[in-house]
Amino acid sequence: MELHFATAWETVADACADVDAIVQGDRRLTYRAFDEQSARFAGALASHGFGPGSKVSLYLYNCPEYLVAQHGSFKARAVPVNVNYRYLDDELAYLIDNSDSQALVFHTSLADRVARVVDRLTNLRLLVEVDDGGDHVDAAVPFDDLLAGTGPAPRIDRPGDDLYMLYTGGTTGMPKGVMYHQHDFVRGMYQNFALLGLPVPPPASVEEIPAFLDVMGGANRLVSVPCPPLMHGTGMWVGAMPALLAGGTAVLLESRTFDADELWRVAERERVTRIVIVGDAFARPMLRSLEDSEAAGAQLDLSSVTTIASSGAMWSGEIKDGLTARLDAVLVDALGSTEGGGYGVTSASRNMKVATARFELVPGTRVITENGRDVEPGSGEQGLLATQTAAFGYYKDEEKTARTFRT
Repeated sequence: MELHFATAWETVADACADVDAIVQGDRRLTYRAFDEQSARFAGALASHGFGPGSKVSLYLYNCPEYLVAQHGSFKARAVPVNVNYRYLDDELAYLIDNSDSQALVFHTSLADRVARVVDRLTNLRLLVEVDDGGDHVDAAVPFDDLLAGTGPAPRIDRPGDDLYMLYTGGTTGMPKGVMYHQHDFVRGMYQNFALLGLPVPPPASVEEIPAFLDVMGGANRLVSVPCPPLMHGTGMWVGAMPALLAGGTAVLLESRTFDADELWRVAERERVTRIVIVGDAFARPMLRSLEDSEAAGAQLDLSSVTTIASSGAMWSGEIKDGLTARLDAVLVDALGSTEGGGYGVTSASRNMKVATARFELVPGTRVITENGRDVEPGSGEQGLLATQTAAFGYYKDEEKTARTFRT
């Protein structure tokens, strides 16, 4: 059977039913609960007429509901759409309209923006609100009521060519939906585990997942904190999804702005093995927090942390040196993009100094000119990073697709 997020997570849920899949503060969802709630969300989508290819926008801060709604959308063969919770009226309306979303799941603290644009979005047929103390929007259904009032959708076979999509943040123009086929993307995520040198190959089909889970249990279990937003590629792809594909735990911070002191407390309490960040914006306060703890004579047990991974922004060499002096962890710094995945990587550990923004190209990555000629290393000529990718284009934008996705 071809790989698909929903089918993969169902397989994990069967094998790891009582393991915590998602933790946020006092909230804990086992894989059994995660799968059941997601099935109820899928059932609710079906009851409202949503099916394969339907788009469901997620306008949420980090929370278990984000992952439940995403999984539930996958179960229904719908396409979850990540929406930046910092978007204001026009940006919000643009992305929902551009993605052809027919459902919107949002935190009530963002309700004022939703209320101002909902009349402009005639394609929307379902509004679901997650209560975090904000206002109610007319016609919106509370998330908990939606699940309670719907039976779990039955499990189904799903083709590997189902659409998965992640919207870029718009740093190179308006936000664009980068498209992937489910099997290609999930297979690529599993292939990343090969770097761990496991005694079994990463799964290439659903049938191979149980053997992989047997190896990834116990001492190899992944407990991951995505510090960035889940609507960001780094937070989702590096922080949350790998843990859930491997029977591990995605641990979500409670603060809406990054609090390094909270991170270290959570890392100690939950025995976190992986911390995922986006460059110096996270790493500097993390180092400062450790320095302050030292000055105060406080001792935190962070021995479980084996990896800190970053992608999406510069991570300075001196900050890495400060962290490796205090943590017995490998710092993995990746150069990548939504469209191409990883182009280059560098790693650092104790007593190993690294330069800022210097990367080793990963196999298959090239530097080419606009007309496709390879740039000669050391020539000083500027070029474009090019690599093989699971992505196959931008949603509803043939011109930019032709320019970016070349054969």
